[in-house]
Amino acid sequence: MAPTRSHRRAVRPLYPGVVQVFALGMLGFMASLLGFRLPWHAAWPLRLGLEAVVVLLLWKAVSLFRASVKAQLRLFNAQSALAYAVALQAFILLLRH
Repeated sequence: MAPTRSHRRAVRPLYPGVVQVFALGMLGFMASLLGFRLPWHAAWPLRLGLEAVVVLLLWKAVSLFRASVKAQLRLFNAQSALAYAVALQAFILLLRH
């Protein structure tokens, strides 16, 4: 007996290109928790702009995740937006204060 249509929609693959960016972001986050910092200093307006980009990427990821139920292609866009947000936040945390 073939699986139902809803069974196919319940499967959410994790795309390979997204895993690398997400893993890099998580490694950067772990390095910042251990106390490592990059040798560059960023002014507060630049930090504020980068944080705004992180929030924008998270907003885009959530909206695309909600829309991915209808269109499977949007799932890749949602996963990549989330991975870029994690990597950018790790980069911000690694900058010197």
